[in-house]
Amino acid sequence: MKKEKDTERKVFVLDTSVLIYHEDSIHGFPDCDIILPIEVLEEVDNIKTRNNAAGNSARYINRFLDDIRKKGSLKDGVYLDNGQLIRVYLDSDMSVLPEGMADIIDNRIISVAYKISKDTDNVSLLSRDINVRVKCDSLGIKAENYIKEKAVIKRRGAYTGVSVLYTSPEKVDDLYEDGYTDLEENLESNEFVVLKGAKKSALAMYRDERVSKLRYAGSSGFGIQGIKPRNKEQVFAMEMLLDPDIHMATLTGKAGSGKTILSVAAAIHQLNEGVYEKIIISRPVQSMSGEIGFLPGDKSEKMEPWLQPIFDNLKIIFKNSNDYFKLLIDKGIIEIEALSYIRGRSLPNTIFILDEAQNITMHEAKAVITRMGENSKLVMLGDLEQIDAPHLDAVTCGLGSVVEKFKDFKYAGHITLLKGERSLLAAHAAKIL
Repeated sequence: MKKEKDTERKVFVLDTSVLIYHEDSIHGFPDCDIILPIEVLEEVDNIKTRNNAAGNSARYINRFLDDIRKKGSLKDGVYLDNGQLIRVYLDSDMSVLPEGMADIIDNRIISVAYKISKDTDNVSLLSRDINVRVKCDSLGIKAENYIKEKAVIKRRGAYTGVSVLYTSPEKVDDLYEDGYTDLEENLESNEFVVLKGAKKSALAMYRDERVSKLRYAGSSGFGIQGIKPRNKEQVFAMEMLLDPDIHMATLTGKAGSGKTILSVAAAIHQLNEGVYEKIIISRPVQSMSGEIGFLPGDKSEKMEPWLQPIFDNLKIIFKNSNDYFKLLIDKGIIEIEALSYIRGRSLPNTIFILDEAQNITMHEAKAVITRMGENSKLVMLGDLEQIDAPHLDAVTCGLGSVVEKFKDFKYAGHITLLKGERSLLAAHAAKIL
């Protein structure tokens, strides 16, 4: 008697190429069944040591699967919060395929899709490998390409620092008239809010247990040092950077989203206003905890190649005043520091900008944070999709860990910048490549 097929849920067999294309792929199939052949896990494990985006994705996938084992057996299947089932499949079988097909990993993954499709409808093998998709078509197996931009992704709950709240127009009016409005929402300390009520809207911030108007960056046409926010996330970032009650600001976002230029502009502005006495700039080099030797010159000269992106932004702000910029460095008002030498220092009255913080460990992040003295501010910048350090991913790296662990801290703030503003070319490249 032939077994009746299950037609209720879609089933996707994932090829390795999908998982390493983007770490969020593992979260991208709500209310569907995801089948991971054991051969895929073997390939992911072999890729995890690479110092590139594929290695970053592989490391995240490994840690994520290890974490969800607490909920149940991956062999039987584990459900995620979005209704997605993840199951590891152990029984690939080359005997179900034509004899001419070689016993290689790609073909074993195809055999899994073939076997499952015999008993289950709505089965597709997802692969970014053209040859795999062509083989599937010849065998009568549904096969699709995976494109991140078209996937419905509900990430692992990464904190973005922004919530969109829908309310009555009267609540929006209260915000404009009284400077705050009371809403029964579960928000984090210093979380930013896009408040929408019918045809009215407002940008706000959750502080002191109520939604309040922005204090610094909320006015129309606002800008500092010639730099104006170009989207609402940049407005939120500028608010956070200028707020002296926020002692640590974390900014994440893709290349060209404005992390560095906004931070540098805010730092120079507050230096001129006397809020801070010194700016310290740092960035991890390839060997974070090792020596920075071999390059000629003193510490500043050795660090200069790594900090050139920040210098480029400083020169934009100072424009034709490069001599003044150099004078600030000579006087120690703007200081370059290697993270190798940060331990043991105490940094009062300082704004510390740490760029590329996605490439430091949690241990190294702690070393920086615990150096901050009275009336100081730490600004950590990075792109969690461009992690170059081996054995780190978007969750375990120093920046990712700090964002999540400090999101409920009264004196910390975070914003994820979403839109590239460097140029139309740069924004498109960051999206598709």
